Amino acid sequence: AAARISGYARFTGPDRLLIDEHTEVEFGGAVIATGSSPTIPPLLRALGERVIVNDDIFEWNDLPRSVAVFGPGIIGLELGQALARLGVRVTMFGVGGGIGPFTDPAVRDYAARTFAGEFPLYPDARDVAVQREGDSVLITHRIPRGEHETIAVDYVIAATGRAPNLRGLDLPAAGVALDARGLPKFDRHTLQIEQTPLFIAGDANADVPLLHEAADEGRIAGENAARFPRVQPGVRRSPLGIVFSDPQLATAGTRFADLVPGRFVTGRVSFEDQGRSRVMLRNRGLLHLYADSATGRLLGAELIGPGAEHLAHLIAWAHQLELKVRDVLALPFYHPVVEEGLRTALRDAQAQLDSLKAAA
Repeated sequence: AAARISGYARFTGPDRLLIDEHTEVEFGGAVIATGSSPTIPPLLRALGERVIVNDDIFEWNDLPRSVAVFGPGIIGLELGQALARLGVRVTMFGVGGGIGPFTDPAVRDYAARTFAGEFPLYPDARDVAVQREGDSVLITHRIPRGEHETIAVDYVIAATGRAPNLRGLDLPAAGVALDARGLPKFDRHTLQIEQTPLFIAGDANADVPLLHEAADEGRIAGENAARFPRVQPGVRRSPLGIVFSDPQLATAGTRFADLVPGRFVTGRVSFEDQGRSRVMLRNRGLLHLYADSATGRLLGAELIGPGAEHLAHLIAWAHQLELKVRDVLALPFYHPVVEEGLRTALRDAQAQLDSLKAAA
């Protein structure tokens, strides 16, 4: 297209860009959607070609004998489990005890035990040191018993997060202040950066790095940039995140960590004894569902289990519609289906709500 200019851009003012140091562009509004790149922590940078990121795996012609995965987050769990099931010896290391997207301690710990049944998993690895030795990497760490262990692996996979691609843009030249992480302050409902004609969407803003969220943000940012200065807030959907592991992990609505203590009840169900899950021999999982103590409104959930991607959608839809627990219980549930597990958690939450009301 005639209006498309390819090159490396940097800001030279609040409404000006310089492309490849020779073409200046003035604009009324601009969208920054430069994406993100995998990060490699300082601990691993000296390993050379023996440390890789997730994108590199798809360039392999053969599988290695062994890998260490640093980062038991979404990407780390998906790739680590897949490699383990393909016969690769996998060891996974984390910091702080986190597993996947979970903030609920009980669900997080259940997930940790589940994955630890497939490969060595150290969610809060201590005294970790790495050393390149020929075509191998030696990793020393302190195991839970207090002793130190050294393992040798062919590759280290750094699944330790992504950083927005903003460094080369020179945002301060556009009058934008950056925080300690090098990120600008923006409104997540309009995507506007402070009061400037700049809007930031997708991985570039490091808010919710998910494709469906990025699509919404691109639309909101693009419309606001086109009509600037008549900026309008866009519609943001209920939070929804899914990890395609086995069993699957998911969060929907408000996370446990973002709830106000003492103002919610937790409905619980274990899939270990859930009928349909047992018949399918996929009865590993735990669902925690949160509801407002005063109103009964469904607030969110964190879960690991069979078909979590589908259950999470149902919960996210109910959350966005601002349904109460009793409203969801009034909807149809077929038998026998995994969704009956969701109903069990809803019934548990409603029983607690009824007890609170009776005691008031």
